[in-house]
Amino acid sequence: MPRYLHWVALALGLLFATHAARADSLTFTVTPTDVSGPAGTTVGWGFTITNTSTTMYLDISAIDSTLFLAADGTADASIFNFPNVAPVDTVTQSYDPADNLGLFQFTWNTGVAAGTTETGTFTLYGAFCPASDPTCVDDGTVPQGTLATADYTATVAGAASLPEPSSFLLLLAGIGGMALWGRHPRQR
Repeated sequence: MPRYLHWVALALGLLFATHAARADSLTFTVTPTDVSGPAGTTVGWGFTITNTSTTMYLDISAIDSTLFLAADGTADASIFNFPNVAPVDTVTQSYDPADNLGLFQFTWNTGVAAGTTETGTFTLYGAFCPASDPTCVDDGTVPQGTLATADYTATVAGAASLPEPSSFLLLLAGIGGMALWGRHPRQR
């Protein structure tokens, strides 16, 4: 192989490798993917978003879910804080109903049968923005597009069962027996 072809092949390889390394991408993970709770309760998901771009900011501008179409509960995306993720940075938020934080929450209607399941997809919208304008979608200079999707599942759990009255009597008999045994004088 002529020596100049070797150098051309090396230059093209470096060019393609550099372009691939500069590609703007992200990872989006729902945590946990499967949630459950009794009818009438609220369940929710957290998230991890990693901006793998080395130069561009990730401006997340909207979230959507197929849960908005569910007839067996109320969908709520108001807990998502729309993070702006710096290059090569990760943002993680667990579902925290006390502080109203996470990706998404869903309140089951009362009376929904145990075992009812909702499955679908969360979709993030936004754009990659240059460091000079890290909120390019919010200020209107770049239109938003679909960034990533992730699947979810939510299931109505069965109500916790109460122990039978006979179980309580057995427990009380055991405690009483232990008390009597402890009071019995020991022989030396």
